[in-house]
Amino acid sequence: MERLSNDIILYHGSYTEVSSIDLSMCRQGLDFGRGFYLTSSEEQAVNFVKNSVSKAIKLGRVPADFVLADGIVSVFRYKKLPNIIEHYFDEADIEWLHFVIGNRNRAFFQDFVNKISSADIIGGKIANDRTVQTLDAYMAGAYGIPGSKEADEMAIKTLLPNRLKDQFCFKTEKAIASLEFIKGIKYAEYF
Repeated sequence: MERLSNDIILYHGSYTEVSSIDLSMCRQGLDFGRGFYLTSSEEQAVNFVKNSVSKAIKLGRVPADFVLADGIVSVFRYKKLPNIIEHYFDEADIEWLHFVIGNRNRAFFQDFVNKISSADIIGGKIANDRTVQTLDAYMAGAYGIPGSKEADEMAIKTLLPNRLKDQFCFKTEKAIASLEFIKGIKYAEYF
């Protein structure tokens, strides 16, 4: 798991360029809670443009003639500021699993979620499309009672082969201030 370092380049895939970040526009219920999500993997950001464009079209946020090629990967440079609290999940382990589940469904692990959510930036593996089925099965009790050793171990065992990439959730204005927008790259330029 890569950790943030001064001058690391981070990427955000979307249907639109994000040169100015507004945390109030960020959704709840994501892996690490409400915040602005970035990755150190340009490939991952490019792949996320597809999801973002599809959702924007379904929700009517873009004109009917909007096409995937118009999506954007926004590029940022991270400058570590003093007093920023970072929390990292180095592996897709039981703590990571409980935190992701607790953010996706408030019926689970809220004491643990509240303890870690005070961080300005949270980094760890991303629960991608292939992992959502495992997370849903876990919450439904398919592996045993959520939070039990048996259920936790089965979910982690199922997730490990997926080679999950990283994500960083910038949760506070202080964290957002550590980001410098560099440029936006049209999806079409990658192909």
